[in-house]
Amino acid sequence: MKDKLIVDARLTPPSIVLDRVEEFLDGFEPYEATNAGKLNLFYDQKSGAYYLTCHLKGEVLAQACDTEASLDAEDEDEIYKLNREIQEDPAAFQLMQKDAIEGRSFEDIVLEYDTTYRSKKPLKVYGGQHRLTAIARAEKERGAVLHGTRIYFGLTRDQKVEIATINNTAIAVPNDLLDRMREQLLGSELRDWCQRVGLLDKGQDFADKRTPDTPTVRLARTLIVNFYLGKEASSIEQLHYPILCKSGGVDEDYMKMRHKIDWFDPNLIEMGKNFAHLHKTQRDIVSQRDEDNNAEFARKALSLSVVASWSYAAGLFQRNKEYLEILYAMPENIVAPADPLNAKALSQARFKGTDPDTYRGLGTRSGARELGRMLEVFLVLATKGKKRITKDLANAAIQSFEAKRASHEAQKVLGRI
Repeated sequence: MKDKLIVDARLTPPSIVLDRVEEFLDGFEPYEATNAGKLNLFYDQKSGAYYLTCHLKGEVLAQACDTEASLDAEDEDEIYKLNREIQEDPAAFQLMQKDAIEGRSFEDIVLEYDTTYRSKKPLKVYGGQHRLTAIARAEKERGAVLHGTRIYFGLTRDQKVEIATINNTAIAVPNDLLDRMREQLLGSELRDWCQRVGLLDKGQDFADKRTPDTPTVRLARTLIVNFYLGKEASSIEQLHYPILCKSGGVDEDYMKMRHKIDWFDPNLIEMGKNFAHLHKTQRDIVSQRDEDNNAEFARKALSLSVVASWSYAAGLFQRNKEYLEILYAMPENIVAPADPLNAKALSQARFKGTDPDTYRGLGTRSGARELGRMLEVFLVLATKGKKRITKDLANAAIQSFEAKRASHEAQKVLGRI
């Protein structure tokens, strides 16, 4: 073993550690040891644990790794089973699998060499189970790829708990940041479009969390998807339900829509510029007035329910330029300190006798019914030729939507007779 291992003279590893290191080196022949190199035995002062860092072939890891690590050989309870479940996220995990098949070399997979239970799989997994699952599934095609591992030896129960805890604890990544990273993988078109229409400054990227001024990827996707859904709707009179794009994972509606988006379509650019103008006007007026100047009112245009319904209306009105002009003229049809969306009126609107006292008004919730109600505000505004939103208009829009919804549900029931 001396020709393969370097042990610092200041270290005094117990015999159980040295015995298991020797077994491991003889049985697995890591890349470094078989290529005229030597491995260092490292010591973690915090946990008192000994480990090696080395590279093993994917086919070896697929055969020898045990993702059901236990505290003791007789212990039926797996270490932090909840944290160790494979979460096959349709975006991140599928990308990891694709990378593995294409020959990605993964690093810092955390294992313990332990033959005291399930000896046919002696490499007990404490960190990297998703990478190992991807490696195992790609093993038939890419078995020779080397992957970096950190392998512990002779761990006590307490050391196992500590190491498993460290390697299953991660800083939570905000969904908006995940969306931004995944959008970058798709290309720069969405970001470029937002810069082109003024939702982002030149050279600016999407926000990695909700902010009063900067749109997130989810917001931009919702804006564009609903514009196209509105364009594709059969008629203005039918019952409409805008949608919200999902966050933190793959959004199928956006992915289906994305391939047919013309990012330089003049109508799409016009919509984006008008929405950016609406948001800027709403924010500036509310933030500069003395009353009713809270942050929620200032960022009302960036409320996802407003984003979805306003853009759906913009798409729907592509067939009626008179209605479209009314929608786009909202910021021009008011005089400060009035705000284009009349956020206070929207907050006070409700369906008497139905909505609970806790109802916070239009443009606050994100359920399908609330999105439909908010859309109806813009439909009533345009079809009735009004210049601005009022409390009476908002209340009428709610009643109009509920009437359409009741009629639609009744027709469905009658259709089953």
